[in-house]
Amino acid sequence: MAKRRKKPQEEHVDETWLIPYSDLLTLLLALFIVLFASSSVDAKKFEQMGNAFKKIVEEGAAGNQAYVSKEKGPDDPNVNAVLKAMEEQDKKKEATEQEKAKKAAAALLKKQNEEKIEAFKKQIDSYIAAEHLGAKMTTKYSDEGLLITIRDDILFQSGSAELTAGKREIAKEIGELFAQGKGTMEGIVSGHTDNVPISTSIYSSNWELSVARAVNFMEAIIQENSEVNPGEFSARGYGEFRPVAKNDIAANREKNRRVEIMVRPINRDTLDEDE
Repeated sequence: MAKRRKKPQEEHVDETWLIPYSDLLTLLLALFIVLFASSSVDAKKFEQMGNAFKKIVEEGAAGNQAYVSKEKGPDDPNVNAVLKAMEEQDKKKEATEQEKAKKAAAALLKKQNEEKIEAFKKQIDSYIAAEHLGAKMTTKYSDEGLLITIRDDILFQSGSAELTAGKREIAKEIGELFAQGKGTMEGIVSGHTDNVPISTSIYSSNWELSVARAVNFMEAIIQENSEVNPGEFSARGYGEFRPVAKNDIAANREKNRRVEIMVRPINRDTLDEDE
């Protein structure tokens, strides 16, 4: 009988090396997490790199399921940590971009308001010069906008709140400028007096007189210009309680008897909040 030839024994391929290999890949993934947390990386590029890295891990694991756990996939804690970090980074980036856009819009709004106030002042100053009212009517910038000051004697008789005949032209001129800036500018008219007591059949105090003068001048602005929006005006009276000079001499008391118009942007509140 012929002897059976022994088949050569197949050598078993040692695949235990896959275990430390997969652990090494996991450690590398953890390293990427640390690097990501300590630097500003483009989130989209990092996500692409992370996906490619996961693919390598999964392909390596597919060679021998017995040695590489199926849990080292998309649900792996390290992978989730990367995705969470990326999401937080995206949120921070979005918040930063929104803040930049908000500041840029506020800066543009501020510039536009300044240009409007400047144009308003130039036109009023031209009117003052043309009518030779420099000694009785002035303009100046303030924190709120543009302050127009008019001495009372070119508008009213002493102790009266009725506009002097022919002086409604001043109210008309101011109203025309408000009409041009309709919807963007508002006017606050305030009346002021000196500290000399007053008591007439119509006004029992300087306070009442200052309020009546402010209201009458405001109404003149509105009545002389049909394009003016009444809702963009308000009137106040302060009596002798907000003087611009001491009431010690006649010249100073004359300065305190005045009507003021504060011209300011309607959207200033939004601007103040952004600042």
